[in-house]
Amino acid sequence: MYKKLQRFLFPEKPYWYLIHRAQTEPSLSLQTLKPLPHLDRHASSHFYIQPKSSTLFKLVRDKYSPKDDFWRWLGRDIIAKRLAGSFDAHKEFTSRRILEQLGQHTVAVRCYGVALNFLNPLGSLYAMEHMGNCLTGSTYFETLDEAGRHAFIDTLSLQIIQLANAGYYHRDLHLDNLLIDEQQQLVWIDTHVKSLPTSSKKRKALLENALANSRIPTDTYREQLRNRLAPYF
Repeated sequence: MYKKLQRFLFPEKPYWYLIHRAQTEPSLSLQTLKPLPHLDRHASSHFYIQPKSSTLFKLVRDKYSPKDDFWRWLGRDIIAKRLAGSFDAHKEFTSRRILEQLGQHTVAVRCYGVALNFLNPLGSLYAMEHMGNCLTGSTYFETLDEAGRHAFIDTLSLQIIQLANAGYYHRDLHLDNLLIDEQQQLVWIDTHVKSLPTSSKKRKALLENALANSRIPTDTYREQLRNRLAPYF
């Protein structure tokens, strides 16, 4: 990966980012980015698309405002994240590499970056291939019959177990953080992973929290997932 400065044209105003990208990836154009409010409603991030390059942009807003909570904004959003390099897009990029090393499918990354202007509230930028011919995990799950749903839970659990055996877990595990492509493969689109804690109590709490937020609609399938994952958490 190498770094460069690049300006992106949002509908509100242009912003500059320090961009990290592989030399093999083409430089993205300065075409205006179009908002995707229907995705924003289901996530804590803001999404934009650049149709010409078929690129989906994920922008993470600062948690605090300099007007309303200056010291927390300075400490968390500016110093801890932007200046220390632990901004969301960097975490997502490094997590994606872990999943890829395990042979799991992720979305191709065009670039990622951090805002240079501290007054730009969209501090983290992550640009990825726009996969238009896929279904979200939730939508796909609804299309399946009972046997298909049980098979899907088995496939999902195998990937989570593989990650757990490598010492990690998905920070935000739910069906809308993965896509199903035209080959019926699971493709992870939110790739934030963290190290599993050594404490058995904490690991079990992580599992219960993941099940509660999984967006799996029926107790039967959540219980199936719990039974598959419990020995590894």
